[in-house]
Amino acid sequence: MAAVAATGAAFAQSTVTLFGGADLNYRSVTSGANKFSGMAQDGIYSSRFGVMGTEDLGGGLKAGFHFEGGMAPDVGTSTGFNFTRKSTIGLSGGFGEVRFGRDYTPMFTVAGIADPFGTNGVGSSYNVANGVTSDGVIAAAGSFATAQAAAAATTPASTVAAGAVYADPNAVRANNSIAYYSPSFSGFTVSGMYSFGGENTNVAKKAGTMSSIKLAYANGPVSVAFGNQITKGGVATTSAADTEKWTTNFLAGAYDLGVAKLSLGYKTDKLSFADDASVKSMIYGVAAPMGAVTLKASYVTAKADGDKMANQFALGAVYDLSKRTSAYATYSTLKNEEGSGKSVGSAAASDFTGLRSKGFEIGVKHTF
Repeated sequence: MAAVAATGAAFAQSTVTLFGGADLNYRSVTSGANKFSGMAQDGIYSSRFGVMGTEDLGGGLKAGFHFEGGMAPDVGTSTGFNFTRKSTIGLSGGFGEVRFGRDYTPMFTVAGIADPFGTNGVGSSYNVANGVTSDGVIAAAGSFATAQAAAAATTPASTVAAGAVYADPNAVRANNSIAYYSPSFSGFTVSGMYSFGGENTNVAKKAGTMSSIKLAYANGPVSVAFGNQITKGGVATTSAADTEKWTTNFLAGAYDLGVAKLSLGYKTDKLSFADDASVKSMIYGVAAPMGAVTLKASYVTAKADGDKMANQFALGAVYDLSKRTSAYATYSTLKNEEGSGKSVGSAAASDFTGLRSKGFEIGVKHTF
């Protein structure tokens, strides 16, 4: 009887929760000569399914896990199922929390303060302020070239052709990471993460490694945060030196006036491997709640080495049908000033000279 009672007490101290949600919409996007019209997903929320839980270890110490995977509710698939959205285990207490595994980087979470559209849909600032497209041949391909134009087939492997897209592979999440999140001290918090990358064993042992920090203050109507992140590059399977770096700094702030929340963000990305190329982005946002409806607008600009690269204007509305269900509509238009090939959604850029991209989506989000 004592053993049964002890077992019951142990179960009472543990919790396991299934959670998730789906976001589906009708989307229409035009980018130059390319067009898309039809069902899409993740307009204001990333569709997902997951399980998380905690165990009370006593003395204020808890163990926790969080496994979360993405899914495509428009076609009913889930890529087989994996937990690439988030896969962590950790310990928490009065000291804060320590997590291990694949997780969002501290720097990425700064975007949520600056952008009322977050990082989802045709209105997201990340359509402009994430990555850079090469308008010429660059000698060092490295590990940051994520996609190549068709012309790349005739370009030597040691170079990157015009139209290649550069991006930080850890812009959103990082693998093989260890992270610390502090408790709040009068509104101040600090978080830091280090990723071991692909756990390389070759000469370029630092390739893919990353460090990310975030300093934040939130108290009453004021929210301010600064993030810094550095990802090392290089070719891990060769003897190439891992000296390439992608460095990001992100400063964001928001003030809630009650009738509306105003937000502002300033983001810089520096690419040490591309002649120290730098991209600077500005995000201006406003969100105005009107009962169950929230109206949103944003304007995003980006410059590459001082030259205009792209700008985007977005306007949207979210109607909360309940705490878990919302209907929404978003419209955005994006102009590539310097042929950067940016796009607001599913229709990829068809050229890199003065391309305009615009999109509209209307959908429903439900969480559980």
